[in-house]
Amino acid sequence: MASSSASRPPFQLSKLRGQHFLTDKNIVAKIVAAAELTGSDTVLEVGPGLGVMTRELLPRAARLMVVELDPFFVSELKKDFGDDPRIAIIEGDILQLKIADCNLEPAGYKLVTNLPYNITSSFLKKFLLEPPAPERIVVMLQKEVAEKITTKNSAQGGSAAGRQEPISKPSSLLGLMCNLYAACAPVCNVSAGAFAPPPKVESAVICLKPYSKEGFAAKWGTDREYAEDIIAFAARFFSDPRKKMCGMLGKGRRDACKAALSAIGEDPDARPAALTLGKWVELWKKMR
Repeated sequence: MASSSASRPPFQLSKLRGQHFLTDKNIVAKIVAAAELTGSDTVLEVGPGLGVMTRELLPRAARLMVVELDPFFVSELKKDFGDDPRIAIIEGDILQLKIADCNLEPAGYKLVTNLPYNITSSFLKKFLLEPPAPERIVVMLQKEVAEKITTKNSAQGGSAAGRQEPISKPSSLLGLMCNLYAACAPVCNVSAGAFAPPPKVESAVICLKPYSKEGFAAKWGTDREYAEDIIAFAARFFSDPRKKMCGMLGKGRRDACKAALSAIGEDPDARPAALTLGKWVELWKKMR
């Protein structure tokens, strides 16, 4: 995905890179608003295309870094923005660049992106795991994927005050990873008609606020350094989420799994999507 100021770009689109150009300025405004820029922020924009979102971000940021893979768009961006000292334009593949080499502020930055959907998992993993982590990520995704990250389910039971609170039950490993590392929330849905040419899928914008080291420990009761271990632990079960979890393990671990599920108050025959993220952390602690 990319941004464009024209209703239909006068050049050949690259299907390989998933180029569909966002033309709805109302959606652009919602994306920029979700970033909650203060005027003193450093912002990283990935996949700016022809710069429609760039034009909205630049006046609201102290410093704007843009990373674009396509040489044509890089050339156009330099023509439009190259004389502005607040912006740095980097040509390259964001998945191959080291975030630390982008010369971002060590105190934090905000990430805004409208990227090809075929790199969604790799992209989010990169920015959630690789330091320095952004303070906020505003990203457009395929709607189906966005819903797996932000959909909330009511917890069984309630709090000490008798209230039921919404707790995420990840239905995918990507959803588990995102919610483990960050507070995730929907921003808006985006119809196919907001792009030129229209993609074959619906889209949605979501916002992720990564936890600090201290915030992670307070949220999950364990150090953030163990997050990748928790994800790797869950991955074996999400490899086939329709199966009963314990049945996916060898005989020696099957009984231990059932005992651990019972110990955390879950059905020994539970499937992966039945567990809240908090229960995943508890189960990992019991079985590591």
